[in-house]
Amino acid sequence: MMLHGRRHARGMTMVELMVAMVMGLFLISGAVALLIASKRSYTESERYARMGENGRFALQVLSMDLRHAGFFGEAAPPGIVRDAGLDDIPAAEDCDEPARAGVYGDAAAPDDNGVGLFLFVARADAGGDAIGCIDDAVPGSDVVVIKSVRPRPLSDGVRDDPSDDDGTIDEPEGLDDETTYVISNAINGVLFDGADAAPSIITGGDVPGGNAWEYRYQAYYIRAGEVPQLSRKVIRWNGARMAVVTEDVVDGIENLRLMIGEDSDDDGEVDRYRDSADPDTDWDRVQAMEIHMLVRSLDQTPGAPDERTYNLGNDALTPGGPFRRTVVSGVVSVRNAKLLIRGNI
Repeated sequence: MMLHGRRHARGMTMVELMVAMVMGLFLISGAVALLIASKRSYTESERYARMGENGRFALQVLSMDLRHAGFFGEAAPPGIVRDAGLDDIPAAEDCDEPARAGVYGDAAAPDDNGVGLFLFVARADAGGDAIGCIDDAVPGSDVVVIKSVRPRPLSDGVRDDPSDDDGTIDEPEGLDDETTYVISNAINGVLFDGADAAPSIITGGDVPGGNAWEYRYQAYYIRAGEVPQLSRKVIRWNGARMAVVTEDVVDGIENLRLMIGEDSDDDGEVDRYRDSADPDTDWDRVQAMEIHMLVRSLDQTPGAPDERTYNLGNDALTPGGPFRRTVVSGVVSVRNAKLLIRGNI
């Protein structure tokens, strides 16, 4: 019996081994191909998800600030004046184009309070220059300037102004020397530097019963670079004085175009939309804005270049290159501008 068992116990033949190896390689190659396909699908899904997230965030940030354009506390922009001691931004960095567009207005022109033109749009030229303080924008992209105050008063408290030494409690408390403010009531307001003596808010003072609000100047634009991004120019203390500095908001925003909703009959409603480069736009009648952003993947995508054409407002762009892209759009009502027109202010 033992000899009989040994006679039938034998290994695999060469043919069987080759067949097994071929089958094994076939199964392994199928598993690897499935893994690669899954990885590629995951990468593409992640790329589109990140583009969508960046686009939605950029749209949300810009839309929120557009809704607050022209908000200066209780006072309307025509009722706000510049404090005589307000230090201007140096001419070399002031965002002063077009006229009335400076960060604080023009000290040489008493009727220019710096906030009368609280919203406008410019277009970067072929060299990426715009509004005097931007030289690194994506050529042909839009720049939108927004002036307002933070939608929350600094404080309801008051304290004695030490400069008058009269023991009278007469200015808002909590003012920061490195910040610019607007103190306003329902009638008037003053734009001033927190390092200077604040306007009096007592009865009979400069702004009776006024509250202090932090002044905000923001110029949103698309900053050119290896990865373009939505950035903004803001005013901030630079260690020695208030200055215009750059803040990056979100990566991958490749272009920005806006359509300007204008009210032509003073009823507080949009009658037509103009291209942002239209020289006939009346910025005092802007009631809404259409926002169009072209969002690009942060890394290159293997394969054929992107040959699609994307519509942004009145323009059709074909940027090309090995990137994935999508467009995000939205419409924002400029609420404070509507109130000014409806109130005939």
